[in-house]
Amino acid sequence: MFAFLGRLTCRAPWLLVLASLLVVVFSAHYGRDAMRQLALAPGWEVPHSGSALARTQMRDQLGKDEVPVILLFRARGDTPPQVDHPTFRDAVEAALAPLSGNPEVYRVDSYYTSADARMRGMNGDLTYALAWIERGQDEGISAFHRLREQVRSDRLSIEFGGELATYVDMREELERDVWRAEVASFVLLAPLLVWVFGSVVAASLPLVIGGITVVVSTALLKWFDQYTEISVYAANVVSMLGLGLAIDYSLFMVSRFREELARGNGDSTCATLGTAGRTVAFSGLTVAASLFCLFLLPQRFFHNMGLAGGLAISVAMLTSILLLPALLNLLGPRVNWLAVPTLARRAARQETGGHWHRYSHFVMRHAGRVLLGSILVLAVLGLPILHMQIGPADSRSLPASAESRHVQETLERQFPNAELSPLIVTLRARGEVQADPALTALHALTGQIQALPGVTRVVGLASLDPGLSIADYRLLYRHPADFPIAGAALTQFARGSHTLMYVQYDHPPGSEAARELVRQLRALPLPDGLEAAQVGGFPAEHVDYVDSLRAGVPWVILAIVGIILVLLFLLLGSVVLPLKAALTNLLSLSATFGGLVWIFQDGNLSGLLGFTPQGQLEGTVLVLIFATAFGLSIDYEVFLLSRVKEMRLRTGNNIKAIAAGIQRSGPIITSAALLIGIVLGTFATTDVVFMKAMALGMLISVFVDATLVRMLLVPASLRLLGKWNWWAPRPLMVIYRAINPHERQPEPR
Repeated sequence: MFAFLGRLTCRAPWLLVLASLLVVVFSAHYGRDAMRQLALAPGWEVPHSGSALARTQMRDQLGKDEVPVILLFRARGDTPPQVDHPTFRDAVEAALAPLSGNPEVYRVDSYYTSADARMRGMNGDLTYALAWIERGQDEGISAFHRLREQVRSDRLSIEFGGELATYVDMREELERDVWRAEVASFVLLAPLLVWVFGSVVAASLPLVIGGITVVVSTALLKWFDQYTEISVYAANVVSMLGLGLAIDYSLFMVSRFREELARGNGDSTCATLGTAGRTVAFSGLTVAASLFCLFLLPQRFFHNMGLAGGLAISVAMLTSILLLPALLNLLGPRVNWLAVPTLARRAARQETGGHWHRYSHFVMRHAGRVLLGSILVLAVLGLPILHMQIGPADSRSLPASAESRHVQETLERQFPNAELSPLIVTLRARGEVQADPALTALHALTGQIQALPGVTRVVGLASLDPGLSIADYRLLYRHPADFPIAGAALTQFARGSHTLMYVQYDHPPGSEAARELVRQLRALPLPDGLEAAQVGGFPAEHVDYVDSLRAGVPWVILAIVGIILVLLFLLLGSVVLPLKAALTNLLSLSATFGGLVWIFQDGNLSGLLGFTPQGQLEGTVLVLIFATAFGLSIDYEVFLLSRVKEMRLRTGNNIKAIAAGIQRSGPIITSAALLIGIVLGTFATTDVVFMKAMALGMLISVFVDATLVRMLLVPASLRLLGKWNWWAPRPLMVIYRAINPHERQPEPR
């Protein structure tokens, strides 16, 4: 295949360049509004779980698909600060008055309409209202923006919070972060690439390929959004991984092309594609396959991240082996134009020997001690994992300046009894819920729930008044037209054979105590008359989410490791090297996760990095980092081992091959790690903690992998294993030689 690509590139380079230009122009136009098309809801819910079924039943069976927007009111200017003052009340009612004519607002609940003391702040100077709006086709985004425009006041400060407001703030932050990180990456990468290559023309090529990768990947993401809902988080993954991997792959391709030119190879393009191009293709397949394994998890969020990462890496790989060789073929020796003399001489010295050669022999002379020392350092770095805590993300994931976060923190501080995150129990009866059998069962279940530790009250058909007996409820619901309280309850809580209850509790919604209450609710036996029950709400969603990770993540890990073992065998013709690569990468990832615990859970460096510690790690970040960082670790493994194998085929000597492989690939791997580190570092400065943690986790992984693992642990283990590095069972070697018919295997020495 690579021989064919080489011939095509040499014969029709302009055709490839022009075709690429058309694709880029179309992609730039088509994908320009991609962020605005992507979904705001992250997609963390687990399909077919109890919490997901509860939400579905509320929407489909009970007709409840509205979402509350929280409006927090505070006095401004000369307005009396106390919410009970008539002037304050008049100002709130005037601000909410336009919503009465808004058909998208289902209802508005306020302190003044409900007389609910829980909606009055502890100090008496704050109150809030709940405006319920329909989600509709766009998750309620359009309705939310129109509501925010309608609610105005010269006498009050009004802030908007709740789930929908948080999603809107998140998208706006991510949109700013992506743009800022991309610009910062290009600004910082340009001089560094000139420093690496010593030539302005050579340095510009990775930036061109990186920019094209981001543009095309973003357009593809928008196209896929027509067929499946894709979260806004995916755009950050496309930019971060697409730009980083495109720079890395371009660096390897351009470096190899210049090396072939320096040798006087008249067919430099074909030689580059046959060596570095083949390695880039295997690397891209490996990293993309690792991310596509996220489809084994049930959540849409992981599907989105796997798709976004896989698309970005695939585009980076394809542009590096299709467009970049065509540009190199057209440039030829001119790739070294606009050289900086001092830097050019340094780059030439790096390619011909020097300290990398001496370094490789030092590592091999002390291979045992280097291997043991590397493993000990990685083990120490991974020690914080021992006290890792997994928990849900909360409002602190947003920057402190975000309005929705400020509202949430104010509610937690000033409205401790607000009851804004209840558990929801949806029920299906054998007949009409107001009929005697179902109503009796509902009354009994309400009493069981009320008796659970931590439950403060239950709101539903059978809990209108604690003084009412089951006989009273039967009378009420036999004649709802005569008893307005019964008619209102049926309208609010029931439809046919379906009903729901809101369970209020005194635990923080993100606490283990709240999750334990979910388990207790699900363990309750249903009284006769009720057929099925589902428990939903935020704590229930987190329980289902963690349970799905426990069940699915081991399969993801097995799939990633299995795919990598197969691909590395097809590249290297060895069973030992892929197994060693998997083990060393798992060890390096332990150091990565240890660093994340130390920083994000324990709060070290929080002031420097600008985030609020949450005392726990969000499980989604860990899964994504594992899939991405494992693939990226194999990326450098592929480039080092492919060069070692190439030199082994040339010399037949294991020690010489290791030394030459490190000499040739060491500077490039170091430079690649530095460059992708710049990209990840810019994304680590973003304000959304989720993206900050993911970028920083990958940055730690790249640093550990390019230093301790790739430059110490791997060469030391290669030296100690000797000829066993290249061992494979005879049946597998038959398959390998069928795929690589022209490769001559030397006798090991």
